[in-house]
Amino acid sequence: MQWTNFYTSSIGRKVVMASTGVFLMAFLAVHLGLNLTIFAADSLGNRGALFNQIANEFHHSWGLHLLEILLFSSFAVHIAQGLTLTWQNKSKRNVAYQVKPHFSLDPARSMGILGVMISAFLLLHLYQFWLPHLLGKASDDLYGLVQKTMNQPWVVAIYVAGCVAVAAHLWHGWRSAAITFGASDRYQRLLSVLGISLTFAVPLGLAAIPVILFTSSHAQL
Repeated sequence: MQWTNFYTSSIGRKVVMASTGVFLMAFLAVHLGLNLTIFAADSLGNRGALFNQIANEFHHSWGLHLLEILLFSSFAVHIAQGLTLTWQNKSKRNVAYQVKPHFSLDPARSMGILGVMISAFLLLHLYQFWLPHLLGKASDDLYGLVQKTMNQPWVVAIYVAGCVAVAAHLWHGWRSAAITFGASDRYQRLLSVLGISLTFAVPLGLAAIPVILFTSSHAQL
């Protein structure tokens, strides 16, 4: 089978989707680690100094710009492959479902709703923090911008809801990736433990950051 035929086949699309998904999971883990430096203080007790230093170094790094291209490309490919697989599965179904689909706590049955929630959360996040840097309108005090942004209850609510949606999506995606890569039952059980740890710890850790910033700022009032 030619490579082009493989990547346009159902199995090939699942492999591409699983590969980009694993890459995005790894990015989220690194993103969490960097974001946690927002609570670190320098030798003078100034909280946010390390966070601003890292942000400024990344902003002037060509490596970061290349990573952004890879990241956005992975997002685009991941979404495109997911939509294509969904359309292919529906087109192969000769008889429509007798019961209309409804919201379910099972992530596999609520991917559309989760996708909308994640997309809204992602667009808000990019608009608030990435777009100002792209347009050259952001200050060097990213820590101050984060504090100001997370002082709004509706923003915190959207971030928490978005991170919960990400956790549900990753939970389903991790299981699907293990099956796609052909992991045996023994390794699937091992990967399930690792996957559950990552898919809940990382998004919930990201969700905890705006909550802590919001509560701490209001506690000082």
